[in-house]
Amino acid sequence: MPIFCPFPGAPVRTRSQRQLFIAAVAVAALAACGKSDKSTTGSTTAGPLASITISPLAPSITIGDTLRLVALSYDAKSTLITTDTLTWSTSDSSVATVSDSGTVNALSAGTAKITAKSASILDTVIVTVTPPVTQAFLSVTAVAAGFTHTCALVTGGTAYCWGNNASGQLGNDTTVLSALPLTVSGGRTFASLTAGYSHTCGIGTDGVAYCWGDNASGALGATTANATTGDAVAVSGGHTFVTLSAGYSHTCGLTAAGVAYCWGANESGELGDSAIGQDGPTPQPVSGGLTFASISAGGVYTCGVTKTGAGYCWGSNGYGVLGNGTTTDSPVPVAVAGGLTFASITAGVYHTCGLTTNGAAYCWGNAGSGQLGTGLTSLTSSLPLAVAGGHTFVSLTVAENSTCGVAAGGAAYCWGDGTFGALGTGTTTQATTPTAVSGTQSYVSVTSGISFHVCGLTTGGAVYCWGYNDNGELGDASAGGYSVVPVQVVVPRQ
Repeated sequence: MPIFCPFPGAPVRTRSQRQLFIAAVAVAALAACGKSDKSTTGSTTAGPLASITISPLAPSITIGDTLRLVALSYDAKSTLITTDTLTWSTSDSSVATVSDSGTVNALSAGTAKITAKSASILDTVIVTVTPPVTQAFLSVTAVAAGFTHTCALVTGGTAYCWGNNASGQLGNDTTVLSALPLTVSGGRTFASLTAGYSHTCGIGTDGVAYCWGDNASGALGATTANATTGDAVAVSGGHTFVTLSAGYSHTCGLTAAGVAYCWGANESGELGDSAIGQDGPTPQPVSGGLTFASISAGGVYTCGVTKTGAGYCWGSNGYGVLGNGTTTDSPVPVAVAGGLTFASITAGVYHTCGLTTNGAAYCWGNAGSGQLGTGLTSLTSSLPLAVAGGHTFVSLTVAENSTCGVAAGGAAYCWGDGTFGALGTGTTTQATTPTAVSGTQSYVSVTSGISFHVCGLTTGGAVYCWGYNDNGELGDASAGGYSVVPVQVVVPRQ
């Protein structure tokens, strides 16, 4: 197609003629003539700005796609001019965002008004975002929920993430949120994943630990100067970890020998290195010489289970979350009281829960929303309390103010604060004892990291999520609101 250079005084007289001109040749013409759709100098031969025209007129794009809009400026005589004050905006950033150059990113189904404006002159177009043709996200082997994002592994070790991406926590080298799973860039395969508040980490099948996302407090464990990164960076120190756990702004890992290391924020001693208030941007050994079988990084504290089943916690002890009968912070591991033999302990924000080797669930800390599962909301406990109901659990997870677990047989139960549908029971009603999650799915595990959403991995390798969804963390191709029942995570049909 030949390229025609527009020149001052060459009018495009009607809107339809302008659109034809724009769609066919405007971008190429302006570039070829040393201009762009967002010029840095104004015309010296034409009059002041009188109108702006955006093309195309009424675009429709699919979730996950991008579209470049073009805005041309004209004076009162319809002479094409340039302006350096053009700005772009969107009426609904949950549906579509727009960059400074007019690139629209489609996020969730709906419509958004996109505006190009200079001073008081503007033009708008309505962008319609439609759902893609999707299919169930299958062959999933593990799921990890962060605060407002979620990640998963599929057979073969490919990692996917979806939801909030403001800090690059989806690992796809962008900061654009996605309501559908996207592959983590870099071509690596992973053995495990963990998601924190705004960062994500994984252990590669080569044994190397990688992290990506928010690094303001050193939670990535890498000596990078960037506060955030959308690319996976190797955790420094040369350690080979067999498990990782990401918390609010810190991360912990275990070596094959059971030695615990933590890195990142340390405002309350959550790194367990005897210091308080001094962040550790690289892995630091946890004090005490204990060898652990599992570890869990929470809000501003950490818990672990030794190879003999003893529970230890360290860091902030608000509401008694360390479980040692006090509310005193500790920068070194302190034993969880009660003499229980644990298979795992999960650290949350305001409460903690542990699963014993015989499948009994115990919780401690804040009980204000019934999240301890004792049937009470008035008893905050710094000692482990048995969860009511007599269920035998195989998996537990702790959310912001709620708890969920998978019982033997695959049924999922939740209890605590039902706001935003975090219990998955079909209502937003609080539950003080384990209440069955809606649906007939049979689950292997559930996950919820310092958040208001929960995801479960089914026995068939599918993923269902429920609760808060403002950032698309439920993975059902929508962003906004919440779901009180499990919705299936989907991917675009190939």
